[in-house]
Amino acid sequence: MKKATGYYNEKILRKFREALAEALEAVKAGAITAVSISNSNSKMGAVASVSLLPFLTCPARCADSCGSICYAAKLANLRPAVLKAYAKNTALAMLRPDLFWAQVNAAVMAVRYFRFHVSGDILNAAYLEKIIETARNNPHTEILMFTKRFEMVNAWIDENGDLPENLHVLFSGWENMAPINPHSLPETNVFGSEDEIRDNWKICGGNCFECACRGVGCWQAVKGDTIAFKKH
Repeated sequence: MKKATGYYNEKILRKFREALAEALEAVKAGAITAVSISNSNSKMGAVASVSLLPFLTCPARCADSCGSICYAAKLANLRPAVLKAYAKNTALAMLRPDLFWAQVNAAVMAVRYFRFHVSGDILNAAYLEKIIETARNNPHTEILMFTKRFEMVNAWIDENGDLPENLHVLFSGWENMAPINPHSLPETNVFGSEDEIRDNWKICGGNCFECACRGVGCWQAVKGDTIAFKKH
């Protein structure tokens, strides 16, 4: 498969793979047991989140879309502590899902708003099932998730019906990449300049916590909505 330019390149992929390999060995040895939960960041404000490694947990379609300018990959590449946190979360989710989900559920239980995957994406079908279980276990918490795992989410809905009301899943579109979306879940798209904005798009307000408090944006997106983000 053609590799995109920018951050999706062999050097960074190798760096991320090495970080994951190291974390997997540490989990096997029992040296890593704690999940890294972020309580806030500059974009999301006071919204807690859990993240996985970019690229290595993302679908292949990211190579020719968001991979070239991925802000999560940029951050992980520049900050060793961030890369280590993403890698250990990924390793725990892969090898010790019992530890991973017990801690994620406890974090979700303690907050009003939570987001999956500022970095990374749904690991596999079992991981998606645990996200949905976590939402059901914590109906008091509004949970936000963006994903390019369109087929995986669609398959779950086909088999099980609607997602929990407090789990807000948005399908992440990109330039020239429309989501596979037979259930008309809310979508996102990107723009570089204002003349690219379509009339029916709702524009990201820039801070997840502020939008959550106001009851607008992604948290309130309904079937057929598109939330647009300026490239960053």
